[in-house]
Amino acid sequence: MEIKIVIDGANPQKEYVLLSDEPISFVEAMNQLGLSFYRPCGGIGKCLSCVIKFVYGMPPMTSYDERALDFSEMRAGYRLGCKCTITRDCKIEVPSSLASEITSVLVDEVTEDEDLEKKNIGIAVDIGTTTIATAIIDLDTGKLLRQRNCTNSQLKYGADVMSRVKAAMDGNGEDLKNTVRNDLIKMGKELIGPDFLMHKIVFSGNAIMTHLFLGMVVDGFAKYPFVPYTLDSVKFVKDRRNIFFMPSISAFVGGDIVSGLYYLKDRGTYLLVDMGTNAELVLYDGTTYYCTSASAGPALEGASLSCGVAAVRGAINHLSINHGKCSYTTIGGEAPIGLCGSGVIDLIHELRRNNIIDEGGLFIDEYSATGYPVAENVVVQGEDIQQVLLAKAAIYSAITLLIKEAGIRMDDIDHLFVSGGLGATIGVWSAAGIGIFPSELLPKFEAVGNTSLLGAKKFVMEGDEEALQEIKDHAKVVILNEKPEFQEVFLDSLRL
Repeated sequence: MEIKIVIDGANPQKEYVLLSDEPISFVEAMNQLGLSFYRPCGGIGKCLSCVIKFVYGMPPMTSYDERALDFSEMRAGYRLGCKCTITRDCKIEVPSSLASEITSVLVDEVTEDEDLEKKNIGIAVDIGTTTIATAIIDLDTGKLLRQRNCTNSQLKYGADVMSRVKAAMDGNGEDLKNTVRNDLIKMGKELIGPDFLMHKIVFSGNAIMTHLFLGMVVDGFAKYPFVPYTLDSVKFVKDRRNIFFMPSISAFVGGDIVSGLYYLKDRGTYLLVDMGTNAELVLYDGTTYYCTSASAGPALEGASLSCGVAAVRGAINHLSINHGKCSYTTIGGEAPIGLCGSGVIDLIHELRRNNIIDEGGLFIDEYSATGYPVAENVVVQGEDIQQVLLAKAAIYSAITLLIKEAGIRMDDIDHLFVSGGLGATIGVWSAAGIGIFPSELLPKFEAVGNTSLLGAKKFVMEGDEEALQEIKDHAKVVILNEKPEFQEVFLDSLRL
């Protein structure tokens, strides 16, 4: 059986041919060809966003196809990629939004690599759910020598951490562990060569990423009360290398946040909002770290939206609407293929500013049935807007309740630090305009990039474990849905 897969929009277009003697899933075909395939829900058929097109040889329709597609689309050859089984010769067009390498602005790339004499080198690594970022540091001088990032290949199991937990519990824990390790080995060879001469490595990441990397049991993350195998730092010596993993505060306030708080030491009172694949928030009043995790879901990352894509080339990342005309920019300056998180936030702000949607996010009559056309083949639907409103309400509610828990006023906060993948590109006026951040904090806004990696880099040089323990000792976890006022605040926050 001959299978041809064409990556739609690739330049130059290339056909990948795979021969198989037996029926094969589309996902496995992509894996065997060494091609990425973005599945936000991990292939369980929940997000319905991995639609591909069969030019010929289409498989029978499934119940998942019927949920995701119109009958006319299925007749035209469209199928849900994560649930496809190929049984005969076929040719498949895969949208570039699903097959492109995810970009990241978390890493401030070094314009020119510094000379690398591998005598006394340390490495800081941020194991993100979407992106792995690495920095090479001269331990004698603290100088940054090289810095790179790559896509976390665990994405094949889903865009969110709970998809990874389910995959591990289904027997894929070993592959999840090896996948990240292989990503790091590959990046290490590119950065410092095959002999990997280094003396100190500091890892930071959320608790689930750390558990998966270390091969720990993750079953405790699957249900309330969410009990991890450990929240402590992990350190050991292997091959004469000192290896350290940042500690966590709770199951969903992990080592990446602790690393960020370590980096932000002595910055006065502040609110830290980490906007990556998940949303974590910490309010520091000078004494206590009030921590919580907001159930923002994947909408602010572009996932699960009919017009949404990950931060890949061609994703619309910023836009404006003036005099009825929509203008936009895309990642890489390429033809638009969809909206990533920052583009989605800009769009909703502009739709409301131009009275194309009302304060409840509903379209005026002109677009209520068809949606709003942003670009050719990029149309935002009413359901997309409602998903984003749920996400922004979760973050705004978390900020409101943390401030109340600390017993302080907005004026008492010196800084609004926004970190994470989305935090680095978000339009702050758009974010405040749709109510993600309180407008009173707008003058205090500062995008601080990848605080997880920055904290790990700082710890490589300082190694102050007492400071980490002090952060943990003075942390208070605030569980939002246990607060009686949460529902009321959340519902009020749904308005634009």
